[in-house]
Amino acid sequence: MSTLNINKTKNTPAVHAEIEGGQVLISVVGNTFPENAKQFYAQLIDWLKENANEIDSVDFDADFHYMASSSLICFLDVLRTAIQLVGVDKCSLKWKYEEDDDDILKIGQNFSKILSINIDLIAY
Repeated sequence: MSTLNINKTKNTPAVHAEIEGGQVLISVVGNTFPENAKQFYAQLIDWLKENANEIDSVDFDADFHYMASSSLICFLDVLRTAIQLVGVDKCSLKWKYEEDDDDILKIGQNFSKILSINIDLIAY
């Protein structure tokens, strides 16, 4: 089983990705305003591409507390990479946000307008 683990820091989210029976589960939790967002999210894109032959579906579970615009663009690239690898009907996103956090909610709503994948907006 191939896994990717990136520890959470003050500026970057914790990332855990694993393949189980062809299904990829990717959890991303925390703040995301790394100094180099492209470099940070490239780790996840590279991991997806390296394991493409083993992947049947990709499910994201995202819980961002703060997201810089550069991270937003890079995370969108991660989602698009997953869609290219397995198809739009085999990708999903659980977008979790604090119920009074309109900024994070709006990002999730915008993703649902941009992408054709199943996106669940989940307030907590």
